[in-house]
Amino acid sequence: MALRKLPFRPNVCMLVYNQKGKLFLGERCGEKGHWQFPQGGAEPRYTPRENVLRELREELGIKKKHLGSLKKLKATHEYEWQSPPKYAVGKWRGQKQTFWLVEFTGSDTDIDLASFKEPEFRAWKWCSVGEVRRCAARHRVKGYEKPLKEFLEFKKAKKAGQKTSENSLQKHKRTRAGI
Repeated sequence: MALRKLPFRPNVCMLVYNQKGKLFLGERCGEKGHWQFPQGGAEPRYTPRENVLRELREELGIKKKHLGSLKKLKATHEYEWQSPPKYAVGKWRGQKQTFWLVEFTGSDTDIDLASFKEPEFRAWKWCSVGEVRRCAARHRVKGYEKPLKEFLEFKKAKKAGQKTSENSLQKHKRTRAGI
């Protein structure tokens, strides 16, 4: 079958952020210097949300209890493989990614890259958006731009919401104090 006629493999890609607003970036096993967000094929027997949780458990060893909010972003990205992996030959021509914003509420010790029989990553780090743009594998950065923009908008809205809450609290305290 011609490669162009093959479908794209559904894929979930996660922007996992910590309490400091930094993003998880992992270095792939067997590909020194290849840094990326956790991602994986979306299996049809699971919901998209279940696929996200499954991939995070498999790739990062993160338990559900260490996750807070989980939000599907608007961004999507399709790409064709230059050389399809063995599992994709004759089945898919590339991947269509959906992106998910995932709050990590645990500590760094709750991340265990070796928890799965075939680890995806050999190392990891928390990165700013600028660091992701500089460190992620070049061919991945283009697909990351829209979800990174959504992440920055999310952070800005969250910060504005906190300021609004803090201002309301201060106003409430002044009112109660008779000021």
